Amino acid sequence: MAVCIAAIAGKNTLIGVSDRMLTAGNGDIEFEPEQGKFWPLSPSIVALIAGDSTVQGELLKQTHKQVKDWIFSDPNSWVNVKDAASLYCQKFRELRRERAEAAVLCPLGLDIQSFLANQSTMERELVGQIANRLIEWDFPEVLETIFMGIDTDGPVSDKGEKLTYPQIYVTYYDKLLCLNTVGFAAIGIGKAHADSQFTFTGHWPLKPFDETLPLAYAAKKRAEAAPGVGKSTDILVIGPNIAKTVKVEDRHLQELDRIYRKSRAASIKAVNVAQKETKSFVERVNAEKAKPKTSAEPAPSTESVKK
Repeated sequence: MAVCIAAIAGKNTLIGVSDRMLTAGNGDIEFEPEQGKFWPLSPSIVALIAGDSTVQGELLKQTHKQVKDWIFSDPNSWVNVKDAASLYCQKFRELRRERAEAAVLCPLGLDIQSFLANQSTMERELVGQIANRLIEWDFPEVLETIFMGIDTDGPVSDKGEKLTYPQIYVTYYDKLLCLNTVGFAAIGIGKAHADSQFTFTGHWPLKPFDETLPLAYAAKKRAEAAPGVGKSTDILVIGPNIAKTVKVEDRHLQELDRIYRKSRAASIKAVNVAQKETKSFVERVNAEKAKPKTSAEPAPSTESVKK
């Protein structure tokens, strides 16, 4: 469940928004603890999760460990967002293979190696059934992740200097998508509601920060209409410089919420005015239709009738 949102602002800053709703036990348990859902992977890369928090926690723990090893081995190079997201997909496949082996092969006293080694001594139909179950096995709940951050994965300047770029990658299970051109992403049960807010306003990566921030907040509030989206909100800002990550304080969130509610009230008032004007318009049209039609031709005179 839940909703997580990422948006590029001013072509150099990233805004991440999330509720705090967590899911566990194949979706059987939902709760909203006093902790955020941002997973820092490096000083400039953060992951936002939707889906089973226990599985996501295991995957991101392994991903974070490898990213830390990369940084330790080469501290002068920045880890690219795409590399971190691709690593997550790799860890996902490894964990899925491990879980599939435990669910399908272990009850038969087999593992991947023994299954491959003994296929020639097994009935072909049984081999096919086992292979299909291994191929089709997957986690029961949808797992989605946003990887957002700033790195140097892009064209260099005319002087040959590395430039920094905001990046947004989304994983759906182990499928990877780059959404830099679109400039925003949303995952979780509230995805459709959040996406509609961005598309309706025509968001794009060059939209200024002061326009994108209330837009992202409004997208999260709109997503609260979906069942399973939590009411608490966390916002994280990355950029405009690399390795600059700031969590928005509660007092600033309160001011942002005040601005949102004021805008929402004005919007509701505008809708009420539009409804009244539409009602008046419909009444005028119906009144015009109710009037008796007058003939365009004059009635014939008595003389013409006698003739």
